Amino acid sequence: MAIFLALVFFIALSGYVVSSFQSASSTRTFIEEVYSKQQATHALTSVLPIVLNMLNMEDQKVDTLHDPWAFPFTMETDKGELEIVIYDEDRFANLNMLGNGQYEQIIQRLFKLLNIEYVYLDRLKVWTGNKPGEFENEYPIKRRPLDSKYELKYIGVPEKYLTGYLLGDEFVPGLYGLTTAYSSGKINLNTAPKHIIMSLHENIDESLADRIISRRGKSPFKKVQDLVLVEGITFDMLHKFQNVVDVKSRVFHIEIKVKVGDTESRLDVIYDRQQRRILYKELT
Repeated sequence: MAIFLALVFFIALSGYVVSSFQSASSTRTFIEEVYSKQQATHALTSVLPIVLNMLNMEDQKVDTLHDPWAFPFTMETDKGELEIVIYDEDRFANLNMLGNGQYEQIIQRLFKLLNIEYVYLDRLKVWTGNKPGEFENEYPIKRRPLDSKYELKYIGVPEKYLTGYLLGDEFVPGLYGLTTAYSSGKINLNTAPKHIIMSLHENIDESLADRIISRRGKSPFKKVQDLVLVEGITFDMLHKFQNVVDVKSRVFHIEIKVKVGDTESRLDVIYDRQQRRILYKELT
């Protein structure tokens, strides 16, 4: 009997030791993760002013995809692996510009190019307060401008039209990759993707959009009027959308990621370079 009790006591003690070890190990892991997170946060907040200063020092008369800011940057630091990605929001169509008749035509053409039913465009107008009305929805209708393009999912736009889909062998981009809720309200001809360029005018087809992209790749547009140097673009065409395009960008999206050990942290910032003001900031 004594041997049995001793065995039970030994097993119980062993369980306690194992449990204590696991608890201590878990606590140590947690502390290491917290420390890594703090290190990563410090790295992110330290790098941001440098990035903003670099953007402010750039030539602001013309912005192109060949500028230094347009290339991703990765390096190893004493804090861990650091990655910086910058893109201009002015390459996209601003969904909050639906109240502007001329700009609204661009968004309408974009929906048509992406094969998205206009019912979702009408819902977007109601959601952003640009049109009275109601629609069946599980979320309360906002009736205010978008704070993020990701609100599109709240009005029922099917996922494939948000992220993109295959049509035969061709990939059709989604609204997430072509739109924004933050921009100057003017589309940069030097950085806009093909579908945005095609949305500028009903006579700009894929072939003409390709010529525009090819032309800016060789020599960026220094002024909006340079667009007529591309075969197929007339002054009459340009006149219809010249007020909603530009050759420079004002609003930039900055993504900074740092990995310390197994912990990755990310800082998202939307920056108005003209006003030198941060419009949006999120640390995750």
